Amino acid sequence: MTDQNLPEEVYYERLPTERRRDFYSEGSYDEAFEDDLPAISLAEILSILWARRLWLVAAGLAGLLLALGYSLSQTPLYRSTATIELNPPTVPILSGGSGSAEEMVVPATDYEFQETQIGILRSRALAERVVQDLDLVSATEPDASSTQPSVEVAASAIGTGLSVQPTANSRLVELSYVSPNPAEAARLVNGFAASYVQLTLDRKYEATIAARDFLEERIATVRNDVNEAERELIEYAQANGIVLLGGEDGEQGSAGSLTGNSLATLNSALAAAQQRRIAAEQRFRQADSIGEVNSSTAALRQELASLQAEYEEKSTYLQDSFPDMVRLRSRIDELNRQIEAETSRSIAALRAEYQAALAEENSLSQRVAQLSSEALGERADSVQYNILQRELDTNRALYDALLARYNEVSVASGIGSAQAAIVDSGQVPQVPFSPNTIRNSVLGLLLGLALGAGLAILYDRLTNTIKTKDDIKQKLNLAALGAIPKKEKHKELSDDLTDPHSEIYEAYANLRTTLQLSTTGGFPKTLLVTSSNPEEGKSTTSYSIAMQLAAVGKRVLLIDADMRKPTFAVDQREDQGLASLLTSDSPASDHVLRTSHETLFLMPSGPLPPNPANIIRPGRLSEIFEELSPNFDVIVVDAPPTLGFADSQLLGSACQGTLFTIESGKTRTRAALTAINQLQISGVRLLGAVLTKAPLTAEDYSYSYKYYSQPVTDSRVINLLSGPEDADGKWPKADL
Repeated sequence: MTDQNLPEEVYYERLPTERRRDFYSEGSYDEAFEDDLPAISLAEILSILWARRLWLVAAGLAGLLLALGYSLSQTPLYRSTATIELNPPTVPILSGGSGSAEEMVVPATDYEFQETQIGILRSRALAERVVQDLDLVSATEPDASSTQPSVEVAASAIGTGLSVQPTANSRLVELSYVSPNPAEAARLVNGFAASYVQLTLDRKYEATIAARDFLEERIATVRNDVNEAERELIEYAQANGIVLLGGEDGEQGSAGSLTGNSLATLNSALAAAQQRRIAAEQRFRQADSIGEVNSSTAALRQELASLQAEYEEKSTYLQDSFPDMVRLRSRIDELNRQIEAETSRSIAALRAEYQAALAEENSLSQRVAQLSSEALGERADSVQYNILQRELDTNRALYDALLARYNEVSVASGIGSAQAAIVDSGQVPQVPFSPNTIRNSVLGLLLGLALGAGLAILYDRLTNTIKTKDDIKQKLNLAALGAIPKKEKHKELSDDLTDPHSEIYEAYANLRTTLQLSTTGGFPKTLLVTSSNPEEGKSTTSYSIAMQLAAVGKRVLLIDADMRKPTFAVDQREDQGLASLLTSDSPASDHVLRTSHETLFLMPSGPLPPNPANIIRPGRLSEIFEELSPNFDVIVVDAPPTLGFADSQLLGSACQGTLFTIESGKTRTRAALTAINQLQISGVRLLGAVLTKAPLTAEDYSYSYKYYSQPVTDSRVINLLSGPEDADGKWPKADL
């Protein structure tokens, strides 16, 4: 709860100066308030958790105990794991046609193959195969109300314990089986792995058998087609007089018909004869033109040239009649005659060779012309023959291809890598994997702590109490004048209030100093101390401030203005106290009592009226304060709580300042704001607020959220105010 509960005029007065000019332009009081909403911080969360540490411990222990109970109540489960390797099938991309295993291949898509195989591992069909392989039918009794066969019942029973998990960045797959029996877990996981590997082999073999059966059927059909085509081709050739000749490979029809082959042979012979005739004619023409036919006259011509050279040489110095010259001349003439005779014989032989070649060419030309005429006659008959021949060749090629593929399938059925292989077999586990008592305990503890922390924070936000001095500033828009720490359990409050070395004493001393500096005129002459609810430490604060002032030499009057439930009750005269003073015109000094402290005086509440608000008159209070002021430096008024009563408002209107006390972790923001609102509406001057019963962390670190579990009752202060009694057993009045 925040200042949103205040009226607009009060909230406006409490806004900083720079915010006031924008207050009414912001749209509404609610919108102006939204900027002042505090946000929870990490330090605040840590302080909440520290303040509620007992909640965290209790929640953590509860979570731990629940986790332990859950773990101990569960049946121990054992897990055995086997690892298998998946080998995607290969697809040929280049083949030599021979069915060789050394063909280039590429793998199929790994992801699709792996997901498919994982699906097969989880399938009901594989579970049924495992049941059959391990003979688990007898181990599972079928349900009496079920009509399913026992194999399906057993498969359903074992299928729930299997888990399949692929290994990242590999082709390995882990099979895990969970069972209360460790040996059964290892047996079943190995059974699943072995059955799966055998299933892949069986499927591959079945695919090969199906392919072989299909090829055998097709080969038989094509073989009949080839036989029928050959039969039709031979019958047509016989009917049309087409002679089929065998080729070099022994197959019929490969060399064509007899006429065609003869024509081709004669045509080749004719070409050869033409070549021979041309060569013979060329030699004959050359021999006739130059007279040199062959090498038979070469020796004669060489000898003739030698004799002619010798004759020419000797003719230079011998006469033609000289015997040597005559002999040489005769020899030269004889050689010329022999050369001419030999040349004539060679030319005659070349002419005969030429004429024979010409005759052969003419004969072959006539035969080729005759066979060409016959071949043209057979051409019309060969059209249908070629059609039948092509059909035969097609069927024969198809038959050869099917036969080759059949041989490849037969060979491939016995070779190749398996699609799955077992890498690691499942071992019998020695310890159960579930329940994991340590993990469950840690999780239970953490969840309990988280739940406790959430509840603590939720409770803190829902209760919305004032816990720190920062809360006073942010939520109440008041000056935080101090924080009084909560007393330690092993100490008495009276000891801390009087011990200068105690933290409480030091905190009240600091509060006294702050109050002295809170106004320009120093410590207020009349100070009202109030709170929103009872038991928030206002009476202790009133007494402590009075004691602190008295300790420094100030004459202090402490007035117990709580006429509903007095704190400083003493055995006194009925007409002695504030209530009597307010309802009479008696001197104020008659109602002031001396205490054990020399400069500290007390005005008790007096007789309890039916309705104290009816007797409290601001005018009369002002007269009382004016009468007492010359005798005291400070008057401290201990007022009743503000909520539900008008006493504090009436009392505060007559005092120079009011101190508002707030119990840390107990006072709700809404209640504090309502009380402050009532005081401000009545014109009470609020100096600020003090945080009481605050843990040390609230003062030291500005954040603490622990409630005051053992509040200090104001009855403890009564003993502190016990002073010397007179002869009648009454407190003596102060001599003012």
